[in-house]
Amino acid sequence: MPTDPNLDRTRRFSVAEVKRILGLAEPTTDRLFTRARAVLGQDRAGSCLELARLAPLTRRHIPTSSIASLVAGTAELGPDWWTTSHQEFTPERSWLPLGTPDAVLAAGHADSEKEAGGSCLSDLGSWIADDAADRDWGRPVDRVAAGTPLVEGGVVLPPDARPGDRLSVAFAPGGRIWVDVVERDGARGRGPGRFSTRPAERRVHDVAEVRSAWAMAVSAAPIRLPGETQGRASDPYGAKLDPTDSRSLFEWAVAHGANGRELAGPWRTKDALWTARLRLGLPFSRPGAWVTFDEAVAALIDDDGAELSRAFAALGC
Repeated sequence: MPTDPNLDRTRRFSVAEVKRILGLAEPTTDRLFTRARAVLGQDRAGSCLELARLAPLTRRHIPTSSIASLVAGTAELGPDWWTTSHQEFTPERSWLPLGTPDAVLAAGHADSEKEAGGSCLSDLGSWIADDAADRDWGRPVDRVAAGTPLVEGGVVLPPDARPGDRLSVAFAPGGRIWVDVVERDGARGRGPGRFSTRPAERRVHDVAEVRSAWAMAVSAAPIRLPGETQGRASDPYGAKLDPTDSRSLFEWAVAHGANGRELAGPWRTKDALWTARLRLGLPFSRPGAWVTFDEAVAALIDDDGAELSRAFAALGC
């Protein structure tokens, strides 16, 4: 089954970014947690590992990429970051204290209803990326939603802003856009209403960059955590699949153009199904109903019966 050259290129770049930022020769979880124990300390690294185990198998990139950010950020900000109350910049442009990272790590959750990775690790990864950006580039004066084009004049300016100032705007954890303050065309009178902004520069801090790089670098294989060995009883991906569900997925894939021999299905284990998914180039290379197929694969691996039933109904299985 041919691979996507663009995807392969992106993964190679991501591996290089992980090496540059974290100093890891290979992006493996064993190397990551060895580095975490050295930078975070044994207790925090141990807590991170236990929380990473809470994530569904198909979403382990979320906690492990967040741990990569925590390692990179702690190496820059120092261990005192964990005992200092974090302040979050709200949409109302105020700073809200949210407690110390150590307290959130000990609780295991920051906002359990919003935690896609099963724990607080994703929130902590965002916290440290923002704090590293604030330390290096100063606090932002405004915030825009990620992916929103920043048009000229789209920033709320502080009262003391003047033409010639360059100010930063947050658009994502660790992501900043700089804008230049300029005179507004045709404006009269005095005060901030006379001024506008012009986008000048956009950057993402390394502490945030390593998060996306890690997730892409490890996405080519099942993510096993320290203590889990492929083919052994400790391997969660070695669990058996329901044979009826597995055959339904296999028959759908073949009926929609996949090569049955290359798929090597129906699949007996979660490892076999997840590996076949990656050979198919999912979720990046196949559009349309294959997105729902990918959701069914994830639901079967994660033992999510309700989501599997929904996806099967949409696929007509």
